[in-house]
Amino acid sequence: MIINEKYFKEFSPIPVNYNMAEIKNYIGVAEKIWVKPLIGYDLFDEIQQQIDDNTVSETNATLLTEGGLWQYLAFATVYEALPIIWSHISEVGITKGKSENADSLTLKDMTYVSQHLRNQVEVLKDQLKKWICEHAAYYPKADLC
Repeated sequence: MIINEKYFKEFSPIPVNYNMAEIKNYIGVAEKIWVKPLIGYDLFDEIQQQIDDNTVSETNATLLTEGGLWQYLAFATVYEALPIIWSHISEVGITKGKSENADSLTLKDMTYVSQHLRNQVEVLKDQLKKWICEHAAYYPKADLC
């Protein structure tokens, strides 16, 4: 994963005190569906290696923060995890998440939230693409300009 819990919470729409155990597995899913195809596997692998080695270049650190890659990944992750956040899967089946003092969203409400989040992810995607293309000389491994 190219993002840790601290930065995920900083750049995502979820609350800071949110239980990351419910959503953490979706970071890898979002990387595969949204990030790798956009920035290219070579650039992604370079960033991943630098994060693993704790040697992130200034250029890639800028891409992650100012360029918007972490924000894009965080929003895409929440979008991918949304059905699981909304529902609960157990050995007896799938139920809507519900607590004693709060009602779950209706399907219509959930559809609205999902579409709104998808729209945000698409805007962040376009902004990230534009940013990378404006700085293409620094990202020769990115194959999108």
